[in-house]
Amino acid sequence: MGRRWLKIFFIVYSLFHLLWLPSSLSAGEATPPTVRFAISGLTAVDWPHFIGQERKIFQQNGILFEPIVIRGATNTTRAVLSETVPLGRINPDYVISGIEKGAKARIIAGTMDKIPYDLVARAEIKSGSDLKGKIIGVSSLTGGTTLMLQEVMEKAFKLKESDYKLLVVGTSPDRYAAIKGGSVQATFMGPPFNFRATKEGFIKLAAFYDILGPIQFVTEFAHMNYLRSHRDEVVRYLKSFIQTIRWLYDPKNKEETIGIHMKFLKSQRASAEIDYRFLIEELQAFPKDGSVSKVAMEKSMELRVKDGMYKGTRIPSYTEYVDSSFLEEAQRQLGLKQ
Repeated sequence: MGRRWLKIFFIVYSLFHLLWLPSSLSAGEATPPTVRFAISGLTAVDWPHFIGQERKIFQQNGILFEPIVIRGATNTTRAVLSETVPLGRINPDYVISGIEKGAKARIIAGTMDKIPYDLVARAEIKSGSDLKGKIIGVSSLTGGTTLMLQEVMEKAFKLKESDYKLLVVGTSPDRYAAIKGGSVQATFMGPPFNFRATKEGFIKLAAFYDILGPIQFVTEFAHMNYLRSHRDEVVRYLKSFIQTIRWLYDPKNKEETIGIHMKFLKSQRASAEIDYRFLIEELQAFPKDGSVSKVAMEKSMELRVKDGMYKGTRIPSYTEYVDSSFLEEAQRQLGLKQ
């Protein structure tokens, strides 16, 4: 998907959205600025955004939030790097690779610093060693979660990259469909698809977090031109983002949080309760102050080094790809930072 196609898509999407957007403002009242945000697909990773929309936390901070689904991690990254959509969320490896190729973008916050993926296989696969020669579904052939998968395969099952085949099938919902359809023998998925798959008889071979430990799974990122020209809006967004996460973790909001999951993901209550127990009560995958984890990002860089991306060159610090000033301002406004 090229830059021209993305711009055409965005113009058509925006015109459609404006035609059907209901007016909630009285005549003469100024419309809050809209923060458009690219995501690769609707999953439980977006729980804070769902809460921000349902509880009107974004509006309370003077912005409107508009999520735009652009299927595939690579396409989502391109949407932001091309300025088709100014902000987004994605695995940091894609952002880092783009910056190293000259893209003007920066990571501005941490979404998840613990990866909630399970490696799941069809019932005929009895152990990890059975994956030798088999096809594994991924979202891309290089970088990001594929590097994590390769690390899991090596550490857990002593399998090298040459021992199995990779097939690009898309995000978690697409990978779930691929393993059900039989086009792949194994894949990795996050909530609710990993739990749905095991309930249906697929075999859980490994939990990524058990093998990898803390690793930066998802980050918020933005084009530098937008950061320069819309600083106040970015801070307002990050302030809202932190507030949604803190609301999400408050036990007294559990019932409403589960209801929001069911509403936005069209999930059954049992599935929403499993996601809540796993992501919120046990794994606690969302950093409570939106920070980019030093330990988790260094692990992400370690995988890039291991993949041979810096042979014969200086190994950069992850901080070279991060602009924390916007998040720090949001934290100060919330009294979380002096």
